[in-house]
Amino acid sequence: MGFVIKIATGAWNGDKYRVLNFPDNWNISVYESQWFDALDESHIRSAFAKPIGAKPIHQLAQGKKNAVIIVDDLSRPTPAYAVIPYILNDLSKGGIKEESISFVIGGGTHRPLNDEEIARKVGDSVVSKFSVYNHNVFSKNLENLGYMDDGTPMYINEIVMHSDLKIGVGGIIPHVSAGFGGGGKIIIPGVAGYDTIAYNHSKFKGRGRGILKEQGSEKDMRDNVEDAARFVGLDFMANITINSKRQITGIFAGDAIESYRQGAVFAKEIYDTIIPEEDIESSDIVIINAYPQDYDPAQMGKSVWPYDVFKNAQKIMVNTASDGINYHGLADKMDYESYLKMKNAETPTFTEREIQSKDDFILLFSNFPKADFYKRYPNGVMLENWDDLVKQLNKLYNDAKVAVIPYSPIQLPHIV
Repeated sequence: MGFVIKIATGAWNGDKYRVLNFPDNWNISVYESQWFDALDESHIRSAFAKPIGAKPIHQLAQGKKNAVIIVDDLSRPTPAYAVIPYILNDLSKGGIKEESISFVIGGGTHRPLNDEEIARKVGDSVVSKFSVYNHNVFSKNLENLGYMDDGTPMYINEIVMHSDLKIGVGGIIPHVSAGFGGGGKIIIPGVAGYDTIAYNHSKFKGRGRGILKEQGSEKDMRDNVEDAARFVGLDFMANITINSKRQITGIFAGDAIESYRQGAVFAKEIYDTIIPEEDIESSDIVIINAYPQDYDPAQMGKSVWPYDVFKNAQKIMVNTASDGINYHGLADKMDYESYLKMKNAETPTFTEREIQSKDDFILLFSNFPKADFYKRYPNGVMLENWDDLVKQLNKLYNDAKVAVIPYSPIQLPHIV
């Protein structure tokens, strides 16, 4: 037996480990970021007691009739359930009763979560005590707030806008267009209408994955979402960083923008992954693990940064795509029910392939809809079995040099 590694798969769906046994003659390098331990309760409690640029929640709650807590969905690895009890405790301390607190799943243009999925995100106790709503990007009941100064049409979830106190929970995860997730993204796209999200995505340039500041003088997508947070009156934000086990390594709570910016600086440090340039040039194969953002098939693009680093290597993506539904409202331009009707009426056709060259894109251990996969990747190969993959690759490589990126969505390449 050669080199053996374990990689995590199935975020929100068991969080299992897969064992990969490599041939004796393969040279394996695993590139990880620096390990950070999970925060203990005292650190989380302190983050809420001494927020950044804002009053504590219990002070903000005084005199308010009701509150809403907005969380991201399962396409993001944010363990919202771990911080919600602290928020609820502060709301109670501030005088807001349980029946006056609502939750909104701020999934933007993603599909609605079912009851079981909601419980995974916010916790069973929240589901049993509180009203939890999925945001509907195509709803006719969005609040029309007019336009921001930059021309953005502002259609926002009515539950959010009818709440006196607005609190968000989001993950500071590298994002190709906004630098990082978190902060104002809980508003756009989180709880915004289709026209608002489309304007944000089409009128403003992306910042770039892991970039902290705008590139140039023009307003970008991150600037736009921060303006939106101010515009709708997002009172408080809990921004979370995680490690490769989806444990909380940092919590930056307080003002939606100031807390995000401090958290993003920390995120850039902890997700930093050193990769020697000489290794890049000599690698024959790169194995890219999409965990911990491997629930929603439509999110696979969050993991592909190694394509641009290991340009000449064979790409293998490990992505369980547990959801198995490749829906994204902004791309499909239709609501989820219409999408399901369209898919149910289709007769999926595809031709499975074997690996033929180093230019083939390989997807492993995946529930990605096969017809969608082969349509999107004409040179793609979907495989369910690791041993089958190794057998096919051995036909192309004798002494393969392999790079492993073990949790790609929360890694930032640092080439030395």
